Amino acid sequence: MIPIRKGPVPPLLARFAAIPGATYDGGATPDGLTFTQVKDEIRQHLVREQGHLCAYCMSRIRPTEAEMKVEHWASQEAHRQLQLDYSNMLGCCCGRSFKDGKPEEHCDTFRSKRNRSLTFNPSESSHHARLRIRYKPDGEICSDDPTFDGELRSVLNLNASRLVANRKKTWEAITGVLSKSRGTASRAEIEGLKTRWVTRNDVGQLHEYCGVAIQYIEKRLARMA
Repeated sequence: MIPIRKGPVPPLLARFAAIPGATYDGGATPDGLTFTQVKDEIRQHLVREQGHLCAYCMSRIRPTEAEMKVEHWASQEAHRQLQLDYSNMLGCCCGRSFKDGKPEEHCDTFRSKRNRSLTFNPSESSHHARLRIRYKPDGEICSDDPTFDGELRSVLNLNASRLVANRKKTWEAITGVLSKSRGTASRAEIEGLKTRWVTRNDVGQLHEYCGVAIQYIEKRLARMA
């Protein structure tokens, strides 16, 4: 999980939300705008602002109905007034992988079946410093905030086996690069490595699980200060 900087409201969503009585998945408008068109644009905007990564697990998402979900951080059931509020929307993966041939759910898919709230929102700027996310060498995610730490596990299931394995690979990749430096890597080398992990490619994608690498590099830089 990495902090997300929300962009402007998608134009079609703003137009749709301005209609009295409009609802999420609310059909067509008098001038012919359908919510299918609105939702397509929402997906495009969410994917672009999130660097093509799931808001929770940092796996790759693409702006299609089959490859991502639009998550309402404050649930539609409990917060009907926020159902068309773009600041309440996140792009998530489909949240389904397998362990020993059995389905293992995570992210919004796991959360929605439990109808539980989250303490912090990765797209709320006032929450960014409070996420207090840490990654361990074995790929486990945790938070130094006890309540949020429990939610990462019991609400989002972000320590599902596939996610842990992929984060561990990222940890090993970044430590492997640094270990290949002759002697101790210089600050300039480490800063250059960080730049590669925080920079989007030519189609706007961040590296999958980039939060793991960025956190490790920042800790390494802090020790050199």
